[in-house]
Amino acid sequence: MSTPVTSTWHIIVPIKSRFRAKSRLQPPSGIARPDLAFALAMDTLSVVLEVIRADRVIVVTEDDKITAEMAERDITVVPDPGRGLNGAVRVGLDEALRREPTLPTAVLLGDLPTLKADELYAGLRACAATESALVPDHDGSGTVLLTHHDPAALAPRFGRGSAARHARRCTVLELDLPTLRHDVDDIESLEAAVEMGIGPWSSGVLGSPTPQSA
Repeated sequence: MSTPVTSTWHIIVPIKSRFRAKSRLQPPSGIARPDLAFALAMDTLSVVLEVIRADRVIVVTEDDKITAEMAERDITVVPDPGRGLNGAVRVGLDEALRREPTLPTAVLLGDLPTLKADELYAGLRACAATESALVPDHDGSGTVLLTHHDPAALAPRFGRGSAARHARRCTVLELDLPTLRHDVDDIESLEAAVEMGIGPWSSGVLGSPTPQSA
């Protein structure tokens, strides 16, 4: 059964330039960090486009390869102003408000190579039940998904330990959705992601087999 496509959300995905991304991640020998960072982002975005209508997806980046890939999929990219992750999210929110200010809005991080469409859909459904929600990452300290029914009221506080900061204003949803919650920041989380099953872009870079569909 295919995952239904939803038009009830704007989803903002901030993607750092592949040349500056994943500074804490030491890739396996022979693999360039920019190539791996690009692949992690593309696996995430590919799943987003299985769930969210193209005209509801807002990618914020300065990366030319991501911009070119999104252009092929009719996704308009908002230029990253270079003010860090929270600055990138804010310009994405500005774009969401310009497009349709009453549409609930989500921010999804772009380093989720294990992400499956059914888990993203389930995560958004769970978030829809509360005015503002956050889904923490696998260790509980970071934030992988942040939502608000009113995009004007969504306040990004990303960075290390962001879950605790977001929890002051949001409902924390510790969902049993491991592919949604598994971000990759270091070699340990990358190795765990490979064990879980990564998407085709990351598999192609790492030389790992892409998991068979259930």
